[in-house]
Amino acid sequence: PSPSRNLSPGFAQLLFPRGSMSGWAQWLFGRGTAAAAAPAAAGAEALEAPGPLSSAPVEPMDLMCPISACLFRDPVMLVSGHTFERASIVEFWRRRPLANPLGTGERLRSAQMIVNYGYRSQVDAWLQRHPDYTPEGWSSRGGVHRCTQEELDRQTAEIESAARDLDDKAAAEAAAEEEEARRELAAAAPRVYLVGGTPDSLHAEYLGAYDREPELVNGRLAYAMAGDADKMLWFSSVNGYWHAGPRANLGGPRGWLAVYDRAPLPDRVTAEWQVGAADSSWTAAPDVRCLAADPRRPTTRQQARDREGGADAMLNGAAAMHEGGEGGGRDGDGDGGEEPRQRRLRSRRGGSGAGRS
Repeated sequence: PSPSRNLSPGFAQLLFPRGSMSGWAQWLFGRGTAAAAAPAAAGAEALEAPGPLSSAPVEPMDLMCPISACLFRDPVMLVSGHTFERASIVEFWRRRPLANPLGTGERLRSAQMIVNYGYRSQVDAWLQRHPDYTPEGWSSRGGVHRCTQEELDRQTAEIESAARDLDDKAAAEAAAEEEEARRELAAAAPRVYLVGGTPDSLHAEYLGAYDREPELVNGRLAYAMAGDADKMLWFSSVNGYWHAGPRANLGGPRGWLAVYDRAPLPDRVTAEWQVGAADSSWTAAPDVRCLAADPRRPTTRQQARDREGGADAMLNGAAAMHEGGEGGGRDGDGDGGEEPRQRRLRSRRGGSGAGRS
């Protein structure tokens, strides 16, 4: 026998109400035994008895705002062709003027909003079919102001004005950063030095003096090794690393010495350098650093400190000699209270004051 014949008569009544079951359906489901016929009849009577709906109506998804996920009350269409709830899009643009609410990254060319009368009428028709239902997110069915096109135009002007202010602020900040970068580049040392040591002297040939190149690379200064222009020092905007490597890799994200640091100049780097191996592994090189002055020669500031130190030493030595001379007079002849001139006079007369008395 067919497995479908084991289905209960009650389930058959759900599919085929009384009087609608065809002959083939009766054969398919069977009439069951006499004992099962009575419950089936009772179930059919229960199905026929009308009752109130126990679930809320399903809100149409195509009439919901993508931002609030609620049924439209005052729908407006943007220049992108998408429709949003007016209050939701205005609040969104107060935080991010002219940003695309769908998160696609591009900025809308205008904040123009147009009343979507088509969606308005569809929402009103749906509400009329469900007069006792308040949609999710609505405080009530009434009392909502729907903007006219004139009111929307005023809000559009306010949002676009805020967007222009934001653009002006961003442009001013960018100009200030560019000016600061120009000042830093203008004050950059003409020569920098990669010094220290690498583990097992790996790629130590890239340590040494580097001279500044005339052209910028990725908006930063690039440097060529003094005496070996095939070795370069540069910044890669691809990965944010400063690299020392062959000139063939200039500007790219590959070098034998590297440090992740977005400092504007290599001598401003504070992060730890690394050295690469042929197997693409990397090892920390904490002794490597970049300096803006030759580490073998004292800087102008150090020279000034040395000069000041030498002058201080000379003054201190002279003072010590002077104090030592006076101290000897006091200890040797007991005339510590006399002035040096008086002592010199006594010595020319041939004795001290005690001897004359």
